[in-house]
Amino acid sequence: MNQKVVKQFVVGIAALVVMVLFTACAGVGTTPGGATTFSGSVVSVNAQNHSVTLNVNGQNQTISGLTDQEVALLQNQVGKVYALQVTQNSDGSYSIVTGTNVTPEANETPSSNETPSSVNEPGNIEFIGNVTSSGNGNLVVGMPGGSSLSMSTNAQTDLKDFNNALPGVNTHVKVQATANTDGSFTATKIGNVDTSDDASMVKFQGVTTSAVGADRIIHFAVGNKSFSYAIASTADLGDFNNNAQSIGNSAGVKVTVQFNGTTGTAIKVSNNNGQ
Repeated sequence: MNQKVVKQFVVGIAALVVMVLFTACAGVGTTPGGATTFSGSVVSVNAQNHSVTLNVNGQNQTISGLTDQEVALLQNQVGKVYALQVTQNSDGSYSIVTGTNVTPEANETPSSNETPSSVNEPGNIEFIGNVTSSGNGNLVVGMPGGSSLSMSTNAQTDLKDFNNALPGVNTHVKVQATANTDGSFTATKIGNVDTSDDASMVKFQGVTTSAVGADRIIHFAVGNKSFSYAIASTADLGDFNNNAQSIGNSAGVKVTVQFNGTTGTAIKVSNNNGQ
């Protein structure tokens, strides 16, 4: 009788162990040849070390060995879920499998407020956020609302607040970035954040991609990005006679957006000559 109880107990423990291992491996798959597939959201990209950190099942995993092209692909994908094939090194670290495909998960869709633009429009973006990647003259900074902006720096970029060096990852910064003709962005100034600054605000200067209709949604593009935000009923529309529907297509505009969590609302729209 006692032996039967012991056997049942052992079987029960073994089943529990299998369940725990199955749960722990969610988001991690194995492939032939000893490679493992990590599926997780992009936390940060280190261009200098050619590595990416993914959040896999609540744990951060850093994968090294990325090519310049893979770094460039992932730099503006913070928060997006990607799958990478990796191998574990003898020291426990991970490296990407050479020649592997860096692929977004099928259920990943662009933010409802931000989509790729088919036309590169002139303009600039000002906002406050945390640096998520820094190195080799490039920065990725998280924006209010959960997206991020990848930008390059050059000799004209104002970095004096950081002794003319790039600020490190997790530094809270104020960003001024200008769209280039190819749609990419270059930082004109990266500075310290003042106590009077409002981190929930983003200031855009861009070009409308459609006229504002009865839904009071303003659609505009800056560089290679398109944005859409509802215009608040109390928004300052003085340059448009306080009539949202008088904002036409292909108009140069300045749009101030205030975020509450992931939701942004346009609280001021002016023309490019507005103050």
